[in-house]
Amino acid sequence: MKKIKNYIKWILIGIISLLIVLAIAFKIYTTNYYRADISIIQNIEELLSGKVHSYSNKNGTVFIPEKQNMKAVIVFYPGGKVEYSSYNGLMYELASRGYICLLPRMPENLALLKINAVDALTADYDRFTSYASDLDWYIAGHSLGGVAACAHVKKTLSDSGTTESKTDYNGIILCASYPTVDLSDTDLRFLSIYGSNDNVLDIHQYNDNKKNWPHDSEEHIIEGGIHSYFGSYGIQDKDGIPTITNYQQIIQTADIIADWINK
Repeated sequence: MKKIKNYIKWILIGIISLLIVLAIAFKIYTTNYYRADISIIQNIEELLSGKVHSYSNKNGTVFIPEKQNMKAVIVFYPGGKVEYSSYNGLMYELASRGYICLLPRMPENLALLKINAVDALTADYDRFTSYASDLDWYIAGHSLGGVAACAHVKKTLSDSGTTESKTDYNGIILCASYPTVDLSDTDLRFLSIYGSNDNVLDIHQYNDNKKNWPHDSEEHIIEGGIHSYFGSYGIQDKDGIPTITNYQQIIQTADIIADWINK
């Protein structure tokens, strides 16, 4: 009996030690992330001064258009291991076109750790949620954030027991991403955008997962664009060489999204 107890004790010690090592390794992994390029973002903020108002809390940032009618709400999930504020530039551009934008802050900069992050952000602003309830809502995401956004939509549809999307989102917008869950039987609108010089996006997985796209889908390729330029955080490791600027890609992305929503 004593030998059995010792055996169990050493197994438990081994399991605990392994969990500690894994936790440390994960923390080291997530500590190394891409930081926002403040200079680019501040330039966009200055250009759009007076057109967009933003405010933040621990759960993320909300961008509100000023002096114009609100057209829709866009929830945007940031890419994996990218500081969420790296997407402020794109959010400002979209908000200047009349879209309320919600940019959730993700734990450890990984959207898959909290696919319902938008719920925490909107819960802090009851008046805003009520105000925006009559608008169409869209969920978007870049790279791994797009995967998480699709998983969030799939979960909301599963929880409601229906494929009707009217109570949640009218559509999904993916930037250099693809759905790993099946959305082909939903009535969601779907927009996919990526850059022609993107070397991070796995194009084989991208094409293979087109089977998960809803019927009402549209694809746009930004000529000269790269994976990293949907945000402003420098150029990601192994990404391609851009032939357009970061700001040009952000402008084109915002224009594509705005034109698509307005159709």
